[in-house]
Amino acid sequence: MVPFSRSKRKFQVTSTRMITASDRMGRIFQQHPRIWVAITLWIASNVFVTGVARIATWEGNASYRGMASLCQWDCGWFSTVMESGYDKTPTRDVIGSTNWPFHPLFPLTAYPFWHWLKLPPPMSLVLASKLALLLAVYGFLLMMSDQVDSTADLFRAGSLVAFNPYVIYAHAGYSEPLYFCLLALAFYLARQRRWIASGTMGALASGTRVLGFVFPISYMIVWLEDQNWRIDWRRLDLNRIIGLLLCPLGTAIYMLYLYHHTGDALAQVHGHAAWGKSPGNPFHAIWFALTMHHWPRVWGIMTILGLLASAYLFKLRKAELGVFLAICVLLTISGGYTAIARNIWWQPPFLYAIYCALKRRTGAWLIYTAFVSGMASFMILEWFTGHNFVN
Repeated sequence: MVPFSRSKRKFQVTSTRMITASDRMGRIFQQHPRIWVAITLWIASNVFVTGVARIATWEGNASYRGMASLCQWDCGWFSTVMESGYDKTPTRDVIGSTNWPFHPLFPLTAYPFWHWLKLPPPMSLVLASKLALLLAVYGFLLMMSDQVDSTADLFRAGSLVAFNPYVIYAHAGYSEPLYFCLLALAFYLARQRRWIASGTMGALASGTRVLGFVFPISYMIVWLEDQNWRIDWRRLDLNRIIGLLLCPLGTAIYMLYLYHHTGDALAQVHGHAAWGKSPGNPFHAIWFALTMHHWPRVWGIMTILGLLASAYLFKLRKAELGVFLAICVLLTISGGYTAIARNIWWQPPFLYAIYCALKRRTGAWLIYTAFVSGMASFMILEWFTGHNFVN
């Protein structure tokens, strides 16, 4: 009976420890639900993309041999920035393409994997974008703080990022998830009246993608809506001014670098021209896309949806989000419709509008989920079969 009693006591101690550990995990989840929701959705997103990528190899010419296989198209351009820096002249091919349009912050986040861990550039960029996706989900959950009421709401909101129809860009060594994360944090911090922190996020966003330079307009809208400022508008608030000056700093520094390096501060804009993306009339571009067939028409419809989402944000009294989204959509489509889809779906204000439109509408969520799962799977399949319309 003595051995039995000892084993019984050991079992009771082990059970108590397991219950205590479970309680601790429960308390941690209650204290930091956004972190755990973000991690859970991030893991699920990785499993989804990897699973579909492997299934894609069963048919057609899809080629997926591992994580580095995700690095295609723009990821290759980021690799040139990381390995050899920015070009001095447009001499990479016959059309004069260069790596000037690819802002520096994202390859800088991949630099430690390449330089310190000695990983190949494609693997380094893919890892950097995947980690940025985790931060993007968390940043969006913070941005949605005024809309979510429960853990279920957190999962719904976070799934809009983790299972974006164009989620492939978050796993393929692109700058979209980092840009999304920084912009979501910039909007969240501005609403919290943490002006310098918001301006810093805005500066980093503008150093990640060219559209980040639009954020100072939204920053000013939040500033002007602040009741404390309207009550005593003559009182100088240095934090607000510093935050505003920080917002475009990323783009400004990059332009100064390009001027020193190439003699042309607008080299990034001129680099886009090599791909036929010179700015034009955005409404003409929308009409042109709608009158065409197949994917151009789909992208034209998505552009209209982006503008409608902007109007909906004004209805929600989120002018800073509506203005930002409208300007970004019009600027992107003015240079052509080929990249408009991923530029719309990787804008935090657009997903904010989608969540608000779907909130408490179970039927609408089911329809949206069916669309997202099909579209995301199709995009991954086309990615690995070499159809560059996904780019």
